[in-house]
Amino acid sequence: MLAIIADLYTPLLLLCWIYYWQKELIQRRKSQFKRLLLLVSVVYALMLVDIYFGIWAYGGMDYSTHSAIALLLVVDLCFKNRLLLFVSPLSLCAYFYLMWLLNYHSIADMLTTCLLILPIFLYKKGK
Repeated sequence: MLAIIADLYTPLLLLCWIYYWQKELIQRRKSQFKRLLLLVSVVYALMLVDIYFGIWAYGGMDYSTHSAIALLLVVDLCFKNRLLLFVSPLSLCAYFYLMWLLNYHSIADMLTTCLLILPIFLYKKGK
């Protein structure tokens, strides 16, 4: 049951993102969608770089694509309203705990992935 919950977390975040995305003006929708696609591309490009160079493996860790995509959606949702600013990070922490509990990723995997990718996600977001 816990594995099913973990597998449904990111699709549910995406549905939430789409719900709030639809409420935006058309011009803003286009830029937000392009930004999302660009950042997803960055997540997977970093995964490919890690596979090629073995950066995380060198430290005995694993690049967590799950964490990166979830973090991307949560960061974006945090800018939608005050409730999401509170609830989204809590749900992300619960998701990370669940992934650790199920041995999907270690805390170090998730933490290093997030520390690397968070500044990229926040770049020009607050403006």
